[in-house]
Amino acid sequence: MKFTVALPDLQRALQKVLPAIPAKSTIPVLEHLLAELNGSELTFTATDQEITISLTTTVVGERDGSLLIPARQFNDLIKELGSSGSIEVAANDRNQTISLRTPTGSYEMKSLDAEEFPSIPPFPEAQLASLRKEDIMRMANKTVFAVSTEEYRPSMTGVFFQFKGDTVTAVATDGFRLSRVIVGAGDSPFPDGLEAIVPSRTVDLLRRIESDVTMEVSRTHARFSIGSMTITTRVIDEKYPPYQNVIPADNDKTLIVHQREVLSAIKRVSLFANTNTKHVRFGIEPTTLSVHSEDEDSGSKGTENIPCEFSASEFEVGFNYRYLEEAIKNISAEDDPDLNVKMTFSSAVRAVLITPAAGDDSLLMLVMPVKI
Repeated sequence: MKFTVALPDLQRALQKVLPAIPAKSTIPVLEHLLAELNGSELTFTATDQEITISLTTTVVGERDGSLLIPARQFNDLIKELGSSGSIEVAANDRNQTISLRTPTGSYEMKSLDAEEFPSIPPFPEAQLASLRKEDIMRMANKTVFAVSTEEYRPSMTGVFFQFKGDTVTAVATDGFRLSRVIVGAGDSPFPDGLEAIVPSRTVDLLRRIESDVTMEVSRTHARFSIGSMTITTRVIDEKYPPYQNVIPADNDKTLIVHQREVLSAIKRVSLFANTNTKHVRFGIEPTTLSVHSEDEDSGSKGTENIPCEFSASEFEVGFNYRYLEEAIKNISAEDDPDLNVKMTFSSAVRAVLITPAAGDDSLLMLVMPVKI
């Protein structure tokens, strides 16, 4: 196997496939990139056996074949070579070595037998859905922060995708907060009944895509095809919690507040909150929102008062400031300096709903209050 590739193309390819390389593995082959050359098309594949990423780029091919490249060492070298010029890569099958040549240097590294690399799972009877780039990025950006990190609740460690004809719903929750995003199908209807819980690490990769996506789902895996790249992942084989049951329909108190003002107030006041509980308190009156925190251990406290519109007379409620801040920050579709958010309440112990004040029902955040 032998080829020459432009360094900018190689660097872009490595940047996209390396997230599938495990930081440390007891299986040596997983610390390698599979490189397969067919004519002028070079395909890199990386896997940690949970996520597999493949990407094809154009090269000057001289001799077809396949080889395994030590991923970290190879990437470290390529980063140091700069962003111009090219590199020649050749494999010596007799002694399993890789030779690398640039105009100023030559390098050699050990390889492994390409036959040892895990095979990519087939997709029998897979269901397909086409998603616009902006839609999949929006769903990923607005949900992944709310995924649980607790392994004892595996169904909550991913984002739930639910397709129904003309819409797809993405949901994430950790039991303390929930995010739900709904997008339309556009010109291509979605397959009814298609559902999958996609691990959060995979969803995080979808935040940085560059083109529209075709999503395929089988009983055990999901595959996202994005231009010349595919991301294949195991789906979480669990039943997703009935999230609709925790979204209240009877919240009768409405608060309208400017997004940037309330975020700034929370950030400043949270500096004086107890570092363990992370509690802040909202004291709400018809035209004023008071954001307060206090740490009895250190004797520190802080209060901010900002304008608001409130439909009731007076109301107090407590929050974990990190959960509240993330929900309010992610409620906007874009960075809108004039955005107002709407928060609805029923009592100080029941779920709070957060939506854009303009009435966009495609995006909803839920935060559970805390007792203060």
